[in-house]
Amino acid sequence: HGLSNKPALEDLRRIWLDALAVQVSEDSGFDLGAVGVRDSFVYWADLFYDEPLLAAQYESRSDELTDSVDAAVELASDEWIDAMRVKFPMEEDQLFDDAPLDDSIEEYERIPLPWPVKKQVIKHFLKEAHDYLFNVDGIRDRIRKQVMDALARAGDDSPLVLVGHSQGSFIAYDVLTGVEDCPVVDGLLTLGSPLGIDEVQDKLVWSREDGFPKKLQGSWVNVYDPYDVVARLDPKLSNDFRRNGEQVVIDIKEENWGTWRHSATKYLQGPMLRSHLRRLAGRV
Repeated sequence: HGLSNKPALEDLRRIWLDALAVQVSEDSGFDLGAVGVRDSFVYWADLFYDEPLLAAQYESRSDELTDSVDAAVELASDEWIDAMRVKFPMEEDQLFDDAPLDDSIEEYERIPLPWPVKKQVIKHFLKEAHDYLFNVDGIRDRIRKQVMDALARAGDDSPLVLVGHSQGSFIAYDVLTGVEDCPVVDGLLTLGSPLGIDEVQDKLVWSREDGFPKKLQGSWVNVYDPYDVVARLDPKLSNDFRRNGEQVVIDIKEENWGTWRHSATKYLQGPMLRSHLRRLAGRV
């Protein structure tokens, strides 16, 4: 999962699985249990927050304007955070988010994100990304172990696919490239990923010409919405994570809806995401 507080592990897992399984237009849904796909959910919100959100509170929010507005976040000042503040300016006099950075992307109605919401989202993202990337209080070590434990539980008798939303996407990448004992996986699916940001890449085992994980033997599918506030600086990853100089990451533009486009549950209802996940899981 990604940034900010969340419901308890089993509640959040259920919410994600329900979003993936619900019928949307022509797509009948991808019910993992019904087709014999096992899942394991890596949960780390409890490393940042004392109490989880109530599931009902999380699910009832209008347009999912994110739980990240629930609490103020104080940011320290260091070189990394200062550099990221330049990427994500937080001017006090703005009321709404500005135009998308990638003006070549068409087909989207402009729906501005209220600035107070964006400001809190950015603060949560900067703090939690910083603490992971710099291993504050051993957070990186602890989350890496959780991912490794989940991979070990999965076994090696069927395709193994890592799915990461938001910060979860660079946690997945970090384990694949930075943990020597990580097993080989058959697929990687990233949603709303900030992996295109230079300051994130610089803290990972990465190079532009050969950044595709060696432990990934199948496809990497990266799904983005250009109005996703976390991914929008550089939503396409194929140019940044090449394999021997070749662009191989599959970038998919999915059409989320409403004001808050970063929602994991919205991504999981996307027909193109589901199609690629079925293929990665061997359930085409």
